[in-house]
Amino acid sequence: MPTTRVLIAVKTYPTLSEKYDELVCTAGFLEDGTWIRIYPIPFRKLSYDKRYSKWQWIELDLVKNTSDL
Repeated sequence: MPTTRVLIAVKTYPTLSEKYDELVCTAGFLEDGTWIRIYPIPFRKLSYDKRYSKWQWIELDLVKNTSDL
């Protein structure tokens, strides 16, 4: 999938997960204004240059979860 630009609008506090260890649920807007949820993100395991804050544009490769409707 091509790189996607997302404006981060929501970032949850890191929570523990048996399946993913620790994760953060993030949501934002695509360039066309569409909402998108990005989950799971091992935020504290990201290198410092890859960490993001609210209202920051990020670019990432996204893969749609086939179990999402």
